[in-house]
Amino acid sequence: MRIKTIICFITLLILIGISPVYAFTEMDSNIRSIYIGDIITLKITARDFSTQELTDIFKDFEIIEIKEDGSSYLLSLRTFEAGDYNILLGNNQISINVRSILSDIERDDIFEGDIWVIEPGISFNGLLLLCLSAGVFISSGAIVLLKAIKRKAVIQNPLQLFISRSCSLSAESDDYFVDLTLYFKEYLENLYKFRIIGKTSSEIVNELSKIEALAVMLPDIREWLIECDRLKFTGVKVLSETKQIHCRKLVDIVEKIYTDINKDVAA
Repeated sequence: MRIKTIICFITLLILIGISPVYAFTEMDSNIRSIYIGDIITLKITARDFSTQELTDIFKDFEIIEIKEDGSSYLLSLRTFEAGDYNILLGNNQISINVRSILSDIERDDIFEGDIWVIEPGISFNGLLLLCLSAGVFISSGAIVLLKAIKRKAVIQNPLQLFISRSCSLSAESDDYFVDLTLYFKEYLENLYKFRIIGKTSSEIVNELSKIEALAVMLPDIREWLIECDRLKFTGVKVLSETKQIHCRKLVDIVEKIYTDINKDVAA
């Protein structure tokens, strides 16, 4: 379908209550035909029309845009139905003839299709593309599924998750003890299904004292938390070796808690 923009300027002159309409176009000396889908732009100068009224008057067209231009309207419209359109604008009538490109082609016989459009080569390429797309989709889905299964397996074991996260910490990080403490809190929450993240060390010890299974480990946990607070808040740079030693102590505590839980379950 060709798209031709035909610009028509319609000026409404208000004279003693009568609004005669004069239309003219900025086109070549040869008048062009208006075809289905062509965008027609009209410039309408009138104080008697509103945007809604113009929409109603040109209801047989698809209104693309109505733009105010001073005291005028720039109205862009089109239609996909061929035929003669007679529009009454004020006391004047505008006639628009919309033609179809196919109707302009003089032909008495039936159009014959080309044989090449059904050549096997086209179907083969389409099938090949479909197979490749399906292969990529299946491969991507399998990778995502395997990652999800692996991630779920790691999360199901709090001990492995804690050790993996703790060992991945960089000893050069300024937030080393903050992150290590957070991992310990999340580990305990996963085991005992209670909330201690956001609480101070003394509040954590108080909560843990309510858990009978931790009674034996509570002194070690309290000692580790106190030492961790000292290392975090003294403002003195802590050596990497000191960080690793403190991390090792926590890993021992975590492993002991996990082992005791499994013993209780087995019993």
